[in-house]
Amino acid sequence: MRALIPRCAALALTLVLGACATLSPPPPLPQLASIPEAFEMSGRIAIRQGERSEIAKLRWTRRKGSDLWVIASPLGNEVARIESSPHGATLLQAGGTPQEAPDFQALTGRILGVALDPALLAAWLHGQAPAQAPSEWKFTVDETQPAGAVQLAKRITATRGDVTVKLVVDTYQPLAE
Repeated sequence: MRALIPRCAALALTLVLGACATLSPPPPLPQLASIPEAFEMSGRIAIRQGERSEIAKLRWTRRKGSDLWVIASPLGNEVARIESSPHGATLLQAGGTPQEAPDFQALTGRILGVALDPALLAAWLHGQAPAQAPSEWKFTVDETQPAGAVQLAKRITATRGDVTVKLVVDTYQPLAE
């Protein structure tokens, strides 16, 4: 019994010190003069459709004419990649064969259950409502973060019928074209 007390005390001390440890803050946002055409962001995406709810980590690289989404489980294990170009889109899932589609939306529909347009999401990320946006989507920027002359979204909520999509931005970096 006496040997158990020092072990419990050591465990308690470890837990207390671990709880007091601070996480390093996210890197500062770049100072943008305008909205970049190419960027990389990482964060989380949550989708609720009726009773079904999914959450995943997301790393998104957007360049002129192409998008790459790396979707990972909440623990960080890569689940899928969606790559698009002007010629179509490809879905790669761990251990599976590549699936082709004419566009990005078709593949997000397959993997996430909701067809998502990356151009529309990019506009929302930069606090804009594009004129050509489908009228059935309603979006709000729940929280912003300053990046120079641009206000980037930190949290976005978009709804359409019984579908809710939430995007949380953890890091954001413009890319050279």
